[in-house]
Amino acid sequence: MAIKIFYFVVALFSMSVVALMLQNPYEASLQSNSIKVANMQADGVISYEINATNTYAKFTSKSVIAYDDYNEFIQPNVTFIQKDRHNITSNEAIYKDNNITFFGDVRYLNLDTNLRYNSSEIQYLMMEKTLLSSVPFELLQNSDKIVGKSVIYALDSNHIVAKGVKGWFYK
Repeated sequence: MAIKIFYFVVALFSMSVVALMLQNPYEASLQSNSIKVANMQADGVISYEINATNTYAKFTSKSVIAYDDYNEFIQPNVTFIQKDRHNITSNEAIYKDNNITFFGDVRYLNLDTNLRYNSSEIQYLMMEKTLLSSVPFELLQNSDKIVGKSVIYALDSNHIVAKGVKGWFYK
């Protein structure tokens, strides 16, 4: 009787092992596109854009994480010179395809004209030298205030195109 029970248990074990071997439990949950591995991380980054005679930009960040197709910055602070001196700070930024998108409490300041621009997201197009945002924004200069739904700001010409604006101007 003990031998029959032993053969029954071995047969049951063999069938369960065969059934488990036919399954592939990792195939559905592991997608090769869903995993991003950082190539490099640096903390306390300070970077300058210079040529032989001038400094064009100073970039500081609490942390930089470099991936294959984009870079992620934590608490970036960028100061650069186009026609005027400009400063942008935010909680996070993504650099991809020669554009920088700033996220979370983004603050822009023109250091020469004292124009301030606040939004939750601002994109800086490096080739066109423009700032744009399709989320609500606030522009402040001295005691004047403009709020709106979207904006494009050309840095070289200080030209602003905005939609859905309301403004308060004081003398």
